[in-house]
Amino acid sequence: MIDKKLGFGIIGCGMIANWHADAIKQIDRAQLIGVTDINDAAREAFSKKYGIKSFESMEALLASPEVDVVCVCTPSGLHAPIAIKVANAGKHIIIEKPMAITTQECDDIIKACETNKVKMAVISQLRFTDAIQRLKDAVNKNLLGRLIMGDIYMKYYRSPEYYKSGGWKGTKKMDGGGALMNQGIHGIDLLQYVMGPVKTVFGHAKTLSRNIEVEDTASALLEFENGALGVIQGTTSIYPGYSRRLEVNGDKGSIIVEEDTILSWDIEGQERPKDLNIGRSAAGSASNPAAFSVDGHIKQISDMVDAIIYDRKPLVDQYEGKKPVEIILAIYESSQTGKIVRL
Repeated sequence: MIDKKLGFGIIGCGMIANWHADAIKQIDRAQLIGVTDINDAAREAFSKKYGIKSFESMEALLASPEVDVVCVCTPSGLHAPIAIKVANAGKHIIIEKPMAITTQECDDIIKACETNKVKMAVISQLRFTDAIQRLKDAVNKNLLGRLIMGDIYMKYYRSPEYYKSGGWKGTKKMDGGGALMNQGIHGIDLLQYVMGPVKTVFGHAKTLSRNIEVEDTASALLEFENGALGVIQGTTSIYPGYSRRLEVNGDKGSIIVEEDTILSWDIEGQERPKDLNIGRSAAGSASNPAAFSVDGHIKQISDMVDAIIYDRKPLVDQYEGKKPVEIILAIYESSQTGKIVRL
């Protein structure tokens, strides 16, 4: 057990870094030490905003004895090389989604973490919501009976201006993919977390509306290893954008979750739990990528702090983080080849 506050550093100070900083500031056993970014003005503004050190380089941040954990908040295409450097410096890692944009990069990160004996958490904050935990518990207890279908619908809207706001957005090199790899990966992670491993996929990924290198519209059919079937739909092309919807159906019951709210809970022969709040969600980030709470990051970073202090695995480690990337890349391969892809 570690008996001290853990020092955190942040690499990259774009939009999502604010969620990390705000979360760390609210965790008792965590202390935000400093930030680095290749953009000097952005780095100085961020360090001033949070009252933390401004490291002139990643190497300087990694050399600091005050820093125990590093949050990687850079464009996706930079995740792998930076995460490997962080691991080689002996620092624990929290990395934004996706963990990396190829399976080889995921494997390289995993090897670096194993070699240097550091822990890693891949941000998938939606797993920590009460709605998903209730759904996962119901599936684990077999309340829905045999799982028959598991579907995730993520019909989002991102304006042309969104893609113009950053030179890396919508590019193969830095985004690795579009509606699935960038916006949809959270929902895809939830789907496989609840339903179990995916066996095969058959999908189409197209660019129908936006002037970008990657898909803005995708649809895929899935077969899970337990025999259940499923659907993944993801877009950034549909106006005005709609809340993420996860549907899980078994031969004894069905549960539907919209964003972080349980929309429907129907189980054969059972009354709805009295402590269960049924309702509709807010719109969430369907049309605004910044419209989500910091609560999920607080819970997940707190889980990582506990994992380090008590020397256990975080809930979403590097092995878990690779799973949705594999599914997405299989959908891309299927779209390119016109064939079913087995994972």
